[in-house]
Amino acid sequence: MNSCPPELHSYIVRLACTDDGSTVRALLRVSRYYHAIAVPFIYQSMALDGADRIPKVAATLKKTPSHRRRIRHLFISDAPSSSKREREDTDHGVGTAMIQILRIAAPTLESLTFLATTPCTSTCLISQLFRHSFPRLLELTVHGYYPFPTMPASMPVLQRLHLSGNRNPHGLFQLGGLEASCPSISHLRISGVERAVAFANELDSLLQPSSSPHGCIANGQQVLFPTTLPKKLRILTVQTAPVSVKSVRSASLTKDMMCILEALDRGVRGDNGRPSFRCLDGRDADDGDESKTLKADWVDRLTGGEGCWTSIGIE
Repeated sequence: MNSCPPELHSYIVRLACTDDGSTVRALLRVSRYYHAIAVPFIYQSMALDGADRIPKVAATLKKTPSHRRRIRHLFISDAPSSSKREREDTDHGVGTAMIQILRIAAPTLESLTFLATTPCTSTCLISQLFRHSFPRLLELTVHGYYPFPTMPASMPVLQRLHLSGNRNPHGLFQLGGLEASCPSISHLRISGVERAVAFANELDSLLQPSSSPHGCIANGQQVLFPTTLPKKLRILTVQTAPVSVKSVRSASLTKDMMCILEALDRGVRGDNGRPSFRCLDGRDADDGDESKTLKADWVDRLTGGEGCWTSIGIE
């Protein structure tokens, strides 16, 4: 190693520092030489999992020269990492800080996992994310009560999109907003749907052969807004949520939704120009810590794994 030039050491460090940031922090403590080599990669891969850390990191990034803050991979979550009292003290300004970090990172980001878990701000924060331009973003996971992306060409090279947290995302494919925002999308996963009969019918009208043009007639009912799938979409996965409400009405809606999704799972295999469809049944799963699960998926993808795509494979 001592015979290698600094340029080669820098290249090796760049390849090594694709995790949650622990590798670069370790290299900074090796020696003065490796500190100098590793400094440009401090922010290459960042995991901000706690509302108390986000405002501090945002303030630091604002003071950091642009060539020292090229963020390629980012996990950011406002989920509480401390006591309720401390969380209440840090809530103020967390959303603003999250958007400031996104604005700084947007030009260089390649993968992003964004969790907005506070009910009163979730939709607003995610809508601001979708209004930003991410010219290099390849993979995006969003968790929270998300609106739908509509800004044209905001993510021109995005290939894999994972949406989580909206229990009935009916309208996601209406008016072509998804394709307008993400024209290169090939893999789409929608997690956490529950009692979403309207959304299941929307998928059925798109994926099942029909003599009527998409957007005109669906299940015998007039559709006001046209629905279309992104042209490059190859794999579409829907995962149901753990059952949170147990009642006769809820059970009936869940049964109707599952009948449609399971029929699509059996019948749609990516022929005739349609994407391959998979339905993952999560009704009996434990409703665990979503932040930890999504962070583990994000780290797994950085280290060459399949992350949240492990159940369906990646072509």
